[in-house]
Amino acid sequence: MTKYLTHHATVERRFQKSIRLDADLGSIDGLHGYVVHETARAALETTCASIARGQGAFTWTGPYGGGKSSLALSLASSVLPEGEARDTARTLLGECIKPAFDGTPGEWLPVVLTGRRADPVEDLRAATADAVAQSPGSARTKRGHKLDASGQDVILRLSREAEARPDGGVLVIIDEMGKYLEGASDLSIDIHFFQDLAETANRSGGRLIVIGILHQAFDRYAERLGSRVQNEWAKIQGRFVDIPIVTATDEVIDLIGRAITVSVQHSTSASVSELVASDIAERRPGTPDDLAERLDACWPLHPVTASLLGPVTRRRFGQNERSLFGFLSSAEPNGFQEFLDQTRSGSNVTFSPSDLWDYLRINLEPAIQASPDGHRWSLAADAIERAQRHADALHEQIAKTVAIIDLFRNGSGIVASQRIVEACLIAPRATVQAALEDLVRSSSLVFRRHLGAYAVYAGSDFDIEAEIVTRMDERGSLDIRTLNELAGLKPVLAKAHYFDTGTPRWFDTRMTEIGGETVSIFESAVSSEAAGRFILGFPSDRLSLDEAHESVKQASNVQSELPIIVGLPPNYEAVRSLGRELSALRDVQRESAELEGDATARREVEARIALLTGRLEEELRLAFDGAKWFQNGAEITTEEGSMSRLASDQAEIVFKHAPVVHSELANRQKPSSNTNAAIRALLKGVADATGEHRFGIKGYPPEVGLAATTLEATGLYREAEEGWAFVEPANDDFVERNLAPLWSETDKLLASGERIRVADLYDEWRRPPFGVRNGLMPILLVAYLRTRQVKTAVYVENMFQPSLDDLVIDRLLQDPSDIALRRVLTTKNDRTAMKMYAAKAHELTGWSPPAEPLPVAQALVEFAFKLPGWARHAHGALSSAAKSIRRGLLHADDPHDLFAKAFPEAVGGSDGKTGQRVCDALEELRTAQPRMLDELRGKMLAALKHQGSNFEPLQARAHAVENTASDDLKLSGFISRLAAFDGSTAHMEAICGLVTGQPVSGWRDLEPKRAAVQLADFAYRFRRVELFGDTGEAPTQTAVMMMAGVGTAERSVVRRAQISVAEQATIEPIASEIRKRLQQEGLSQDLLLAVLAEVSHDLLEDDGEADVTVPLIPEEEASA
Repeated sequence: MTKYLTHHATVERRFQKSIRLDADLGSIDGLHGYVVHETARAALETTCASIARGQGAFTWTGPYGGGKSSLALSLASSVLPEGEARDTARTLLGECIKPAFDGTPGEWLPVVLTGRRADPVEDLRAATADAVAQSPGSARTKRGHKLDASGQDVILRLSREAEARPDGGVLVIIDEMGKYLEGASDLSIDIHFFQDLAETANRSGGRLIVIGILHQAFDRYAERLGSRVQNEWAKIQGRFVDIPIVTATDEVIDLIGRAITVSVQHSTSASVSELVASDIAERRPGTPDDLAERLDACWPLHPVTASLLGPVTRRRFGQNERSLFGFLSSAEPNGFQEFLDQTRSGSNVTFSPSDLWDYLRINLEPAIQASPDGHRWSLAADAIERAQRHADALHEQIAKTVAIIDLFRNGSGIVASQRIVEACLIAPRATVQAALEDLVRSSSLVFRRHLGAYAVYAGSDFDIEAEIVTRMDERGSLDIRTLNELAGLKPVLAKAHYFDTGTPRWFDTRMTEIGGETVSIFESAVSSEAAGRFILGFPSDRLSLDEAHESVKQASNVQSELPIIVGLPPNYEAVRSLGRELSALRDVQRESAELEGDATARREVEARIALLTGRLEEELRLAFDGAKWFQNGAEITTEEGSMSRLASDQAEIVFKHAPVVHSELANRQKPSSNTNAAIRALLKGVADATGEHRFGIKGYPPEVGLAATTLEATGLYREAEEGWAFVEPANDDFVERNLAPLWSETDKLLASGERIRVADLYDEWRRPPFGVRNGLMPILLVAYLRTRQVKTAVYVENMFQPSLDDLVIDRLLQDPSDIALRRVLTTKNDRTAMKMYAAKAHELTGWSPPAEPLPVAQALVEFAFKLPGWARHAHGALSSAAKSIRRGLLHADDPHDLFAKAFPEAVGGSDGKTGQRVCDALEELRTAQPRMLDELRGKMLAALKHQGSNFEPLQARAHAVENTASDDLKLSGFISRLAAFDGSTAHMEAICGLVTGQPVSGWRDLEPKRAAVQLADFAYRFRRVELFGDTGEAPTQTAVMMMAGVGTAERSVVRRAQISVAEQATIEPIASEIRKRLQQEGLSQDLLLAVLAEVSHDLLEDDGEADVTVPLIPEEEASA
């Protein structure tokens, strides 16, 4: 099995674990293996000497991983009353601590704590109490009953403890003291506590010793603050004696050798270590004689890499400082641990300087570019890019090796000489020499003869620092609008409110400058989609801290419907400073012509911008989290870092009646296109299938989920005894309580009886205290209308809509301003008439509407639109009242106007009989077309010589001649319809439509008269066919003709008649009786004829037929 270096090389566990001073005190593990190097010993000796001169407050400052915490642990352990840890520590520290900390065992009280971003007063108070409690014997002092926020009670107790120990004192060690300083700059923690503590220690005569451990200089923690605050911090710093603890390069190499444990031989590395050690010795006097052995102990780090790690870890790369042991132990990309995992054992490959370059580039490049080393790093990166054009890995490795050595050679004794470069690479010397010459020719590297070494070619002389200073001077103070643009502030989500109500609400974030006046309208205008605004107020430079506090307080008095909260950030000067620098840097990037041909400078500017942007974002985060917030002149108390909580609290107050609807789809200000389609499908289901579960929607499309979350979960649509129905929300129901105020407010808006546009209604819903989102509005509105359908009228473009159908839904979703609502109001005097209208509506339509204006109007309008065609258009055949009622119903756009104005005007006024007159007119409309058809049916049957309601004889007559008029299609159709005629309205409409050539539904006023004439004509033609048609069947009719002329009349009239066979049989007895009576009289033939003529003349009447008339002439003329 292939083995890798990770099986043979490990980092000692004690170097992987950092010291935790308060946890490790008293334990031997934290001291095991610790070596007090000269740097640490010198720092401790300086501290003790200063104590002897009366100084009591110190700071130990040095980079991460420099052994400060281990030294502090040793010192604190050395003053423990007893135990192995005390003995070990005193052995390690030796004689150097005796002048200051020698005394009776147990007389010194060690108080240790580890810093954090919190109040140091509270932490030191607790640490002191713990130390006293753990000290052997009875407590020498008691904790004060009165706690002081400024920490005076803590300082007093420490002083009393020191006075109670005449042969010792109190040793206070604050590890990670910088965390408290960072908290002081970010979270408004009072740093003056440290000043008071230091002054007390300096007056204690060596009995109270305070040591704070820092990773950077005291004033560096205040560099983000304004000059005024920096001056105050400088005074505090002056109370402490700062002692640097910066491990020397040789000590770092020794520490690395102790940290790495190797279980395999690496004999080939010794020669390289000797070469590197001799090269260092030539350039750095005082190099230890065993440097080669120390370097070789660092394997599998290359000796050059080991020599560079000290300077690298001492550099400040923004806020990303790395300790030596952090580098050795971390699993970062291209780091030492990854190298061990991927390098085969026996390959003689070491972690080379080029590997160190790759590690720094991948993990720390942005921070390095923004640091003081940024310009040189950019030059090196540009040179490596040029070297990569050779398409040869060796050229790239050489460039990286020279670059990393050139960057961090100061203090290491290493330079990029030819033999050092050759020692860093696994390649023949001649090949390396040729590659170096190539890189020099291509202006990637340059050979510096005075050093005898290669360096990165400085291809850029652009002075970015000078340009930034120039731009800052030109700009002067920072424009707050520019700062807003640079910051790119993000809104704050009210998360708790979102969780409780299902409605996501955001608060805008802005910054403004405050100089005692109120916040400008520009800054306080909340955007339409926001629920409020947080404004960070930046006091002008002329204001003190107290004045700034009062100005922000006064500025928070903003009149606004939505909450405007103004805050004073603790680090406003740091934000302003970063904003000025970033703004200047952007000006340089945008306006400096020199950058166009300088890729190195451009890279450096871009890196600086990226880092400053990140730092500004972090400062703004701290500003918002640590600000003191004011609203309406009063401070709002909130937990640290709880902007979202504060936003939720405000949202709960402002939107106290917000609907609780947990719908991720609909409860949005801008629903997606898919959600809008689902809303449309759901509302059309509501319009078509109310009463069914899920509104008849099959399967599980998105609209089913919408129905469940928006209508069923809120209790608006639920199962009742008669099926599913919409239910009005009520305050006594927990589920519905959140919607009852919305329903109530909507009722109030409509209470006036005036038309209210839905768009205006939506505007009210959006405002506090409801804050309904756009996606929910159409769903809740349709639900409201379903629970108020008896009392609320709906209009589309001012036209009344009798029902909530697909048209209304489509227009509602397309443009709510096209839809209007109106509450239909009734008076006591109208109720009697309304009951009559409701009863009449039931008679006319078959369904019983409640005696309310809207449902009654809906029923009557439906009746009007369903009237037969002629009844909807006729004029002459209808009364004026009926026509006015019909017109009012067909053009109804308002139930209130219909009953209050149109109906009374139609029947001649409003009185106690108005209802009855309207009902009579409605009845006239209902019967108009049937009555007209009845009249036409009577005329047709008379013309056909048919009597009675038995139509079988007529049908038989038609069947007898059905096939004799084939040459006349309309007459044939008429006969065919008579053959099936049963007297019904439908059959009559069919015959009328045939004879007029126009369906009855399209008739107007004149068509009934035309139809009467045509029916008489077709009846006459039908009877002629009966008389003269050759049917081939037994006749059903008999023709009778009589000519009569009496007295002096000039003309005689010929009459024809048709009788059926059955009628002929009926008249035979009558004819026989008449004949017999005439014979009994014994009249002559002339007299007999005269009698018959006289009787016929009297009895013959006009039957409507145009019979033939002939002139009367004397008989002699006729015989002639």
